Amino acid sequence: MRKNITKILSALGFITISAACSYLPRTWIDALSGASITLSQNGNSLFHQTDAKKLNISEISIQGEVKKTGVVDLRKFYKREVFVKEAILDESNDPKFIGAFRYIGYSLFDLLNSYNLDKKNEKFFRPSIDVYVVISNDKGEHVSFSWSEIFHTINPHQIIIATEVAQIKPHKKEVNYLTGNCWKVVAANDLFSYRTIENPTSITIKSFDKKEYPINREIKPMYSPAVNVVFDNGFDFSIPTISDTSRIIKYTSIFVGMGMGYHPNPEFKGIPLKSLMKKPNNLFDREWIMNGLVCFSSIDGYRAIYSYSELFNRSDQVIPILSIPENVEDGGYYRIYLPTDFFADRSVKSLKEIYFFKD
Repeated sequence: MRKNITKILSALGFITISAACSYLPRTWIDALSGASITLSQNGNSLFHQTDAKKLNISEISIQGEVKKTGVVDLRKFYKREVFVKEAILDESNDPKFIGAFRYIGYSLFDLLNSYNLDKKNEKFFRPSIDVYVVISNDKGEHVSFSWSEIFHTINPHQIIIATEVAQIKPHKKEVNYLTGNCWKVVAANDLFSYRTIENPTSITIKSFDKKEYPINREIKPMYSPAVNVVFDNGFDFSIPTISDTSRIIKYTSIFVGMGMGYHPNPEFKGIPLKSLMKKPNNLFDREWIMNGLVCFSSIDGYRAIYSYSELFNRSDQVIPILSIPENVEDGGYYRIYLPTDFFADRSVKSLKEIYFFKD
């Protein structure tokens, strides 16, 4: 009898607490759920030794190739943290350090997750790997990201719209890094911080439409002997088959596709993409990092979009390669491989063209 009474009282208590949560302040609920707990400044984290400063925020809308558009209701989202060493290049192309920061804000992954795609080219090319995102601010500045660096990477939630900022200070030197006052786009995976822009106002979703790549699934063998590199509709140079193995990089891979799952392809080996580039003269060019996008297309019309920055401006220094398959008659001579992709789908094989453009 006593056990039954205890069970009834426990159940009533749970119901009472659950009902009460509906009337608790939102910050209390966040604290109870663990979503907004602030780490102690007395703990081990060197990222949390200073207080965060709130930034001024405004409205931001989502538009473009999605099934619904409109102003984002930020009250629906929890915030996330990223840690960034900000720098740009000076006139001598030497790093100019801006500061080290802990940013708190809304992940682009979270903000865009419920905005289902409505691709204008879906009839011809269904995969989302040719989609990209352009974020604009009130000054007319804009920065570009591939859809896949938001949703298909092994390390998501690194691109945020920051609403709070804290300095990450050294303990032996007095510093005061400039934080700004407005909320800002922050790409924590970038080496140089050219994709950081203040006061974003719109996020536009686009699918690739700069060129036509007809789909032909009947091509046999799947082999392209060279890759044409094109900048803004002007042919620039060709990458031929390379027999020199001195620059070969090898990556061990667990290769998993979105549709068919695991593919037993344990190793990729090839040439660093950046070593094959003849332009731009400076791979850390500000405009290319901010607005540059790269379309890799196969001989059969399959294609994938990368941002220029995720290829050539990575803080983790991971190097994308043009991989050379063991059997070049099946997927050769080159395929693009970036080991930080969670899914295999952007690893376009039988490459025919690499198209650089800005948007």
